[in-house]
Amino acid sequence: MSLRRVCPAPERLAYLPELSRYRFYELFDGRGVYGWGALAEASDNLEVHLELCRFGPRVLRSLQNDAAWLRQEAARLGKTHVLALRADLATPDPRWPKFTRMMGFTGQAVVQVARMEAEN
Repeated sequence: MSLRRVCPAPERLAYLPELSRYRFYELFDGRGVYGWGALAEASDNLEVHLELCRFGPRVLRSLQNDAAWLRQEAARLGKTHVLALRADLATPDPRWPKFTRMMGFTGQAVVQVARMEAEN
């Protein structure tokens, strides 16, 4: 397995709401850190967020092993699905469906979200 738990939240994932819901991980291989992940339990899903700082064949193999671990972790927690979420302030990434299929995900969809601060 190529991940280790970290605390506090990595800067690249600090945009997530309710940070206390998440377990944070650093993803690494023989060349060092290649990304960060966040996991949170939600109803029957294990929610996963991923931020990469490099990519290539070696990272892809590591991520595929990490995806196998995610399936096992979801089952251990009694969840029926792993739900991968991607947040970007610009535009949807056209590579997302192909990338997530390589990890074993299906049912890719585009979801847009807006947030408004409440009045105090």
